[in-house]
Amino acid sequence: MRAALPILLNQAVTLALGLVSLKLINRFVPPDVNGAYALFLTLTQVGTLLTHSGLSNHATRYWQRENHHAGTYVRFLAAASARVLWPLTLLLLAITFALAAVRREWIWVWILPLLLVSNAALALNLVGTGAFNADQSFWKVFWLTQLGNAGRTFLPILFALATQMNFVALSAGFTLHGVLLLSGLVALFIWAFRTPKPEADLNQKWIRELKDYGRPYALLGAGAWLLQFADRWVVEGFYGQEPAGQFALAASLGTIIPTMVMPALMQWVFPGIFRRADLAKTREDWIELARSCDRITAAFLLISIAGLLALWAASPWLIGWLISEKYVPALAMLVPAGFAALTSQVNQFYYLLLQGQHDSASMVKVMLAVSGVKTLGSILAACVSLSALMAWLIVSVVIGGWLGRWLIRRVALDSPDSPRHPV
Repeated sequence: MRAALPILLNQAVTLALGLVSLKLINRFVPPDVNGAYALFLTLTQVGTLLTHSGLSNHATRYWQRENHHAGTYVRFLAAASARVLWPLTLLLLAITFALAAVRREWIWVWILPLLLVSNAALALNLVGTGAFNADQSFWKVFWLTQLGNAGRTFLPILFALATQMNFVALSAGFTLHGVLLLSGLVALFIWAFRTPKPEADLNQKWIRELKDYGRPYALLGAGAWLLQFADRWVVEGFYGQEPAGQFALAASLGTIIPTMVMPALMQWVFPGIFRRADLAKTREDWIELARSCDRITAAFLLISIAGLLALWAASPWLIGWLISEKYVPALAMLVPAGFAALTSQVNQFYYLLLQGQHDSASMVKVMLAVSGVKTLGSILAACVSLSALMAWLIVSVVIGGWLGRWLIRRVALDSPDSPRHPV
């Protein structure tokens, strides 16, 4: 029960700031500017999902094991984070130059520094919150999360209003939010740098684990990026920046409930699932864990879909006080955008089974399969019409959820000490 208060409060404040952010966008940001800014935001997740994903998962998975020398472990995480900044820089350089060349928009090159700072901040924030979650330090998760939410809500708009309302100014304000996040992380982890550096043998052990366990997460992150953000690029590529801005706002509104429910449930269950995974000895133990994942996934879907449909039913009453006239077309995209968010998250609890078995390679295969099917479906549907694309986004949660569950159970329940047949 002590964990319930910070977890629920975290979601309540997140919801409140999410609504404030929507109101500010409706009031001050034109749809075409929002469409371009939405593309920038998708690129701020490259570090989180690709270059730093293995590190954040290592911290989440092994923090409990290393808790007796947590400060030394934090110093290792900080050094490892610094080492992967070079690959992140090169990757962002390649992405921005490719965009500039293909789209004939060289502004993407000039905003490279903004992308680099934003990516580093969000990636390090994920490592930090992962460690705090594993440690069940829920109040620290709350304060760090809300520091980021407040900065993301207010700083981009304020900076754009103080300068010029365009996507570069909004992006610069978002980068200031990244600086704020980095300051919060330093404040929360400064104690660790008064502890000894990791000894050579221990450091090498963690490096080997990071390579063996964490390396596949780059490919996993590529699949996650496609699931979460490819649709925004598809809408913009086929239909232009204004429809992309409408879809981005629909996504912001439609993903509020799923992105509130998922972290709350994940904070609640994943430390216990990892403990049970560490103690699992037989196939029956893993079957019971899989059933737990079935139950928590069903709860996630039921709560999220019910909330999303209730929001859609209430959407006409949002016009005026929350949704401005220029964003009314976004309401028609609300349910598809929300279901797209569900598709990107529906297999998260099943992935805990594979993480518990240290099988990140299988996670990559499942993620790439699900993301490949969804992205290809989005492109083909967009070739038909915008309405067909919206319909596909609704259907994709069923297809992605079924495909992911089937693949994960085949792998996770087929352990070396159990009969090799699916349940």
